[in-house]
Amino acid sequence: MEDSQEKRYNLENLEEISGGSNEFVIEMIKLFISQSENTIPGFEQAMENKNYKVIRDLAHQIKPSIDNIKITSLMPIIREVEHLAEMENQTGELSSKIMEVNAGLKVVIFQLQAELIKRK
Repeated sequence: MEDSQEKRYNLENLEEISGGSNEFVIEMIKLFISQSENTIPGFEQAMENKNYKVIRDLAHQIKPSIDNIKITSLMPIIREVEHLAEMENQTGELSSKIMEVNAGLKVVIFQLQAELIKRK
């Protein structure tokens, strides 16, 4: 898995709302990883079936998590995915954006798994 040295996420938000609880941050990271691991194949299957409602719903569900973990590279793209899915006629562009989101999520999952190891 590609691991550019630069972190693609920022946990400041989580640390602030955690009140200093490392356990809380760890649980939120685990939740994000789990959600992302379900979203990636969900996007792929929904795109294959041209199920725009599922794509829109998946994008809508993961958007707050992307915002909370401050994955700034994905923030505008996930909004585009949601918008394009609502329009239901931009299949090529939507497919490209989903591939971009999925690739970004995979890198962040990999990086967050390393973060979990450091925090334990």
